[in-house]
Amino acid sequence: MFALINNPVSGGGGHYALTDSLKDILEKRGEQVQVYVTRCEGDGETRAREAMAQGCDQIAIIGGDGSLSDASRALAGSEATLFIVPCGTGNDFATAFGLPADPERAFVDQLAGEPARIDCGAVNGKPFINIAGTGFDVEVLRKTEELRKEYPGPQAYRKALISVLRSYHPMEMEVALDDGAYKKKKLTIIEIANGQYIGGGMRVAPNAVMDDGLFDAVTISGVPRAAIPLLLPMFYTGSLLRLPVASVHRAKRVRVRREGMIVNIDGRLEAMDEAEFTLLPSALRVMRPAER
Repeated sequence: MFALINNPVSGGGGHYALTDSLKDILEKRGEQVQVYVTRCEGDGETRAREAMAQGCDQIAIIGGDGSLSDASRALAGSEATLFIVPCGTGNDFATAFGLPADPERAFVDQLAGEPARIDCGAVNGKPFINIAGTGFDVEVLRKTEELRKEYPGPQAYRKALISVLRSYHPMEMEVALDDGAYKKKKLTIIEIANGQYIGGGMRVAPNAVMDDGLFDAVTISGVPRAAIPLLLPMFYTGSLLRLPVASVHRAKRVRVRREGMIVNIDGRLEAMDEAEFTLLPSALRVMRPAER
């Protein structure tokens, strides 16, 4: 049985007409369909667990990266199959997964595809599907959220970027890879990647593979304040990793310590002083889209 789980606030959309259209497509194929609607942030996990308890073994998430992250907390380790219907602001995981931007087409492509298993990660035991990290980009995101009430989206981001740049200094933190010891580092950014993209298209981990059993831990060392505006565009192309300031370490476990740290987990911010990122190999069953 199929579950369609709609996050109506994802991407500012509603998605009710889309949900009805997907339901119609499935019923014409002879599928039984249950529709669920999330009511608040984090509710996707609850709705996914409810759907599985009611016998749904195919779960389509109509939303963005945050919605997928919520669902992964319920689906990780299960035999339920995840379908991705990209309706968020960034849809970074769907991009890395090779799905088209059109949500209905993406769903139909998966219906014609083949099941596969992919990795996901966990932060302090809570699964995530795409990328988690901290640093300069998270501070900009946090400031942007503060300014959204006063300024429209792009303007809020620009003002946040200027504000954070004024007070920027490299973040001192301790980082440990796998079973290694903690090492003190001054970093601009650290990203623990299962997917490749964050922030609506920034390709921070261009070599990350979702089913290889390893994270790509991407670090950017402390750089001068004036260099950041020059480096940010290189994030979008993935070319930043060619510079000496960038490093990529492949690991199954990464630990980060910093007092008052804010971690971006699939687009959502959580405060913690210590973060343990562990890889959950082959934890999610997904439908790989048919190639056109």
